[in-house]
Amino acid sequence: MTNSTQHDGTTEPLPAFHTDINQVIGYLWDSEHADYHQQDADGRARHIIGPLTRLRALIDPTGHHTPNDCCPTKRYALLVPGLITVYITAPTEAAAREELALEGADTIELHDPHLTAGGLTITGLDLVPAAAKLDKVDDTLVDDSLPDADFHISDIARAAARLLGGTWTATAGTYAVTGYLQNKARDTGTYTLSVVEGTLQLQHERWDSPCAEFDGNDLPTLAEAVATAVLDDLCRNEDCGESTADGEGYDGECGNCADRTARAASPATEDD
Repeated sequence: MTNSTQHDGTTEPLPAFHTDINQVIGYLWDSEHADYHQQDADGRARHIIGPLTRLRALIDPTGHHTPNDCCPTKRYALLVPGLITVYITAPTEAAAREELALEGADTIELHDPHLTAGGLTITGLDLVPAAAKLDKVDDTLVDDSLPDADFHISDIARAAARLLGGTWTATAGTYAVTGYLQNKARDTGTYTLSVVEGTLQLQHERWDSPCAEFDGNDLPTLAEAVATAVLDDLCRNEDCGESTADGEGYDGECGNCADRTARAASPATEDD
């Protein structure tokens, strides 16, 4: 004898059974929905109400419930770094960069119809002149010294901090076009990694001249070079955060540490 609910090899749930499922899920949803609004942000992020809401919408025969019933939706604006080609007519690269900095100082608002990329809507552009990479002069492609845009300058700083280890930390500047390195435990001061006149440079806050300049577009290689430059600039004594850039020290030590080492190595004067 064939089950009356079987058709062409498929089994449809009995209407009463389907109603029971809706009632159970509705009961659970009401309970979890009340619990959801009593949670903090972390609790809401991990809450079961999302999957339960989608399940309720899936089996609801009336179409009254939607997958977004658990909480109101919000509109998020995300700042996304990307590659934008800007053409500037100028006598020199420096003049072109000055023009870019002047014209790109403010957000460019895009009006209707907005630019779209798939399901994304782009309403404005923020140009970051300091991160501009020279790509062509007239119709000639140029290999520039700046990193390619598949990573940010702040990413180089973070990778360098991991290589330095210990208590070294890295932070990102505005729009991630600068990176900062410091070791507060050693009181090293702050090293800034940024693009200056088309060249990636490491600058210490205590000195006017850069510690080092870098070429290349490989993140691990650049991070290793930055970490090495930091260590070369610092006194070799791990408990000292002074720079050797003033030239007052020797053998990798700053002036103060070199003086202490020299005094310790000198024989003590014997009393007559």
